[in-house]
Amino acid sequence: MLNAILINTFAVILSFGILALHYNTNTHAHFDLTILNKQISEHFIVLMFVFVISFISLYLYESDDRYINRNKNNFSMSLFRFISKFIHMGTVIIVCDSLFIDNFLGLEFHDNTLFAYIGITISSIAIALFISSKITLGKNYSPCYDQRKPKNITSSGLYKYVRHPIYSSNLLLLVGTFIISGSYLMLINIIILSLFYVISAYREEKYLINNFTYYKNYSKNTGMFVPRYKK
Repeated sequence: MLNAILINTFAVILSFGILALHYNTNTHAHFDLTILNKQISEHFIVLMFVFVISFISLYLYESDDRYINRNKNNFSMSLFRFISKFIHMGTVIIVCDSLFIDNFLGLEFHDNTLFAYIGITISSIAIALFISSKITLGKNYSPCYDQRKPKNITSSGLYKYVRHPIYSSNLLLLVGTFIISGSYLMLINIIILSLFYVISAYREEKYLINNFTYYKNYSKNTGMFVPRYKK
């Protein structure tokens, strides 16, 4: 929990710093707490949602350490531990400064409150899917940067339709924040996360096919990130 609080706090401080730099270099107004209070008041609901969701997603992803007692697999991508922190902080900063600064870095494609609430809805669905997937996975859960050998193959709940619903829900969460921010900068985070998830999923599945004979048949009837279309 402390780690999630520190990372989110650091990201918020950086976003405020960028806002201050913007005002001091691009406007005639001197940045002070009055400007900050005004910005927070105007976007309070969206900001609170972003902070809560960012905390929940990071906390749920890292809080469960029961997996540590299981044997470690050699396909884990330990680099992703640091990449995920970069993506998390970058997302918070982009969303905040896209709300605070008009056409942040000239990369915004909308400044519409309705779109922001559509993004909030998508992000809420993503978090619900993540929680459902993590509960279903139970003791088999381990983060993709520190993969451990599962005791069995989970094929219930969302895993009945998708082999990696946690990956899918995290990508959907970024899509939601992309719409909230209205900034093309978010595409960088989405591309990086997608790349790591695709690589991680293929490495993981290769391992599972070699260690669980029935996984290959399970994979034929399910999609990797989205449900498989069946005629």
